[in-house]
Amino acid sequence: MSEFLDIALSFPPIVFSFGLLLVVLYWLTVILGALDVDIVDFGTDSDAEVEAGGSIWSAFGFGAVPFTVVLSLWITLGWIVTVLGTTWIRNAEEVAVPGTISGVATLVAGIGVGMLGAKLLSRPLSKVFAEAPATAHRDLIGKVCVVRTSTVTTAAGQAELTEDDGTVHLLNVRRSPHEPPGIEDELFGRHSKLVIFDFDEDEEVFLVVPVAMPPDLEMRGR
Repeated sequence: MSEFLDIALSFPPIVFSFGLLLVVLYWLTVILGALDVDIVDFGTDSDAEVEAGGSIWSAFGFGAVPFTVVLSLWITLGWIVTVLGTTWIRNAEEVAVPGTISGVATLVAGIGVGMLGAKLLSRPLSKVFAEAPATAHRDLIGKVCVVRTSTVTTAAGQAELTEDDGTVHLLNVRRSPHEPPGIEDELFGRHSKLVIFDFDEDEEVFLVVPVAMPPDLEMRGR
């Protein structure tokens, strides 16, 4: 274990090690709902369509996948290449190349192979995003979704909406800052059912309320 850490924290793997740590922390926060990831890339055109893809990365051959996915693949593959390359160089007895030159060469290989691998892996992933049908924001209003993060707040949260034809949307959802008082936080917990009642064009998030509203609030709304 100590030998592995020594290699991971040496040059050139250390260039990718810190990036890999950030990648892991990012995806953990996404899973916990503290950050959002554009699994479904909501369009900002005049028709306000929910579309998958359309990323600028497709112009560079990465396909219609979010920037965070491409960057995560690039860093992960680059780290693997530099760790394996450094391990091989250290164990090779007949390598007569100075350490600095071999380190730079391994770093260049990590960057190049990481980019190529990310490009190749993004092709099948782009098909997944491209096959998501376009849906207008207004078509989702009034539908029921299920919370997939630990909770939904006014600042963060994601929910899954399954349509009648089996299409699944992973949506960025928020509690409204203007919701009436008295709604328990438990109603926004994981696996809770929420109703979409509006779409915030500025923040590009859906506003939601619990399916089961407290009785006193239901009476108050009548």
